[in-house]
Amino acid sequence: MIKKKRLILVETEMKSPKGHFLDCLIETTKLFEKKFELSWFINKKFYSNGAYIPKKVKIYKIINGNYFERKKNKFLYILNLILNLLINILQIFFFTLYFLYYGKLFTFFKVLVINHFIIPKYFYSFYWSYKKLNLTSNDHIFFQSARRNDLSLINFIIKLDINHPKFHIRVFLPPKKRFRGFFYFLNKLSKQLISGKVFVYLFGKNTFNYFLQNCSTKKNICISNLPWTFYNRKNKQKDYTIGFLGNARQSRGFEILPNIIESIENKSKKFNFLIHFSDIENELKSVKNKLYNLAKTNKRIKIIEEYSDYYKFRKILQKIDIMPIIHNSSELNKITSGTMYSCITHQIPIVIPKGTNFKKELLKHKSYEKANNIDEFTDKLIKISNNYKLYLNNAKKNSNILKLKLHNDPLIKNIC
Repeated sequence: MIKKKRLILVETEMKSPKGHFLDCLIETTKLFEKKFELSWFINKKFYSNGAYIPKKVKIYKIINGNYFERKKNKFLYILNLILNLLINILQIFFFTLYFLYYGKLFTFFKVLVINHFIIPKYFYSFYWSYKKLNLTSNDHIFFQSARRNDLSLINFIIKLDINHPKFHIRVFLPPKKRFRGFFYFLNKLSKQLISGKVFVYLFGKNTFNYFLQNCSTKKNICISNLPWTFYNRKNKQKDYTIGFLGNARQSRGFEILPNIIESIENKSKKFNFLIHFSDIENELKSVKNKLYNLAKTNKRIKIIEEYSDYYKFRKILQKIDIMPIIHNSSELNKITSGTMYSCITHQIPIVIPKGTNFKKELLKHKSYEKANNIDEFTDKLIKISNNYKLYLNNAKKNSNILKLKLHNDPLIKNIC
């Protein structure tokens, strides 16, 4: 029997199942589980809290991440940075002895000098499991949502280990240009990008263009879609459900959601509303209270305030017939939207803000309307409901475009 190649999926700072990180790990696992022997390298502090985890994957909870968040406690964060400098000195001493024993001292010091005598943040906790697996150049390591510290780790390992696996790096948000930041380490990997030993995947055209402006090579920097579950939606003729999904943030337009509901209710009583969120910004607590007050007097408004795991989240998506994407358009184009992507895969007609070009290449058929304010969102949501079959059929066509693109995606081609 031919032994399967190995694929390691890495998520360094995921400590709970909330957000897109666990979802993406599961989707990537499902995409490659038949072809590869799969493992996860994740944070030591991760807890699933009962959320769905695939059974066929081997999980290594090994990575030491941030103990303190800068935004939550700046003093302790800075104190921890000082402590890390002392730990760095101890690790240099330890690895000097370790690589001396294994006859690789010269290589280690060469890499250390290149890295300005700094051991990458995750190296100590990552390296031992990496070595035990005896990975080769035929295997793959995929950093699911890479940041500066991940790039530093990859750069260090590549220069330390000649027979390293291929590294795959997905980036969601455009990294800031900083001294010894993300692009500093990425440009150190130019030779590996050119030779096809490192690949970068970006989830939007704006981010792609931003990378091309800041990278020393264009080779193997790709626009890639997320692997995702698709749903075949049936046509409805009444009782349409308008939905809102995701974290309750101002950048997602959560503060105008009650106004949109009230505006729709003033014009039509035929809609149900399904609102799902977990984390909420403190400034929006009054908005949340307003939504709950609306729900007390309107049985057609359902609020789900909790984290929903892989399967429950998709069940919620299946219940939504029309979705207003009420982000700011410039934010949407720059940061992208997992919610809008989910609408494409689940064949949900949408109303998007004017000026949106995110995933424009997938919206070739008119499964959407555009709006600029609350009144326009209201009118366009009602317009879609009045001719739902047409918008649904177009949503199905756009979903099929994405499905075909995924079959030919750079991620699938490069991990083989």
